[in-house]
Amino acid sequence: MPETYKTTLIRIMGDDYPIKSDTDSEYMRKLAGHVEDSIRNVTSRIKLPAHLKPEILAALLIADEYFSEREKNAEIERRMRELVSVLEEQGEREIGK
Repeated sequence: MPETYKTTLIRIMGDDYPIKSDTDSEYMRKLAGHVEDSIRNVTSRIKLPAHLKPEILAALLIADEYFSEREKNAEIERRMRELVSVLEEQGEREIGK
């Protein structure tokens, strides 16, 4: 079954971008809003020299958010595996009684 792509027009910092994706249009707009908020956050907090682009710094902030969440998820998964192992051991002991 072929993927069905649709074009969603998103606006970031006054520029329009047609994005072709199989993702829900509302979700794409939500992502665009997050990118725009990140750019605005960078430009409002830091006086940037002309050669630095706020979009690059915003992209780094978004990447940092992503990697931080990914690390948190990996830690949660590790803890869950530990707890499952403990529960399995307890269950085996109970069955062996």
